[in-house]
Amino acid sequence: MKLLFSATNALNKWLKADLPRLPNKEGQRVGGHALASDDHAFCWQVNIIDNAYKSRHKTIIACEANSRFTVFIPADTKLTLDELAVRLQMEWQYSLAETLQQLRAIPSSDIAMLLSELSELNMDIHWVKNTDLSISGHISDAALWVRQTFSEQGLNELPSDLCTDLSQYS
Repeated sequence: MKLLFSATNALNKWLKADLPRLPNKEGQRVGGHALASDDHAFCWQVNIIDNAYKSRHKTIIACEANSRFTVFIPADTKLTLDELAVRLQMEWQYSLAETLQQLRAIPSSDIAMLLSELSELNMDIHWVKNTDLSISGHISDAALWVRQTFSEQGLNELPSDLCTDLSQYS
């Protein structure tokens, strides 16, 4: 299965990456293609925000193209594309499991089976520079929630339990 991470310009700059753009179709805006997950591809829009003005603490916000399931990852050191891809996969699976358990959507044994099956999938990871404008609105809202949380709780970065809570309610 193809795992497509679509990095915004801000994330591309932070990573110091020179990511390719998605191929441009005639009449489409360059770098602004819509993303959609399907049976063959699992697509995420990934952005990064400063936790405060010019802060070394950042938050990576990843949003799945179809469900708009959102994952939050604190970042205060540079990551490589490979490190970030591994981290994103771990975090979304963990957040998904926690959300399913919290909602009691499926039995715990089924959650364990789902995670087992996900870990066995061979993911063909691709990174591109692209911004899906329909997902960007959701990411902008998520960024506001993060900054509001910092302000209300006097935090500089998100602890992992708070990342999971935000994922469950975004």
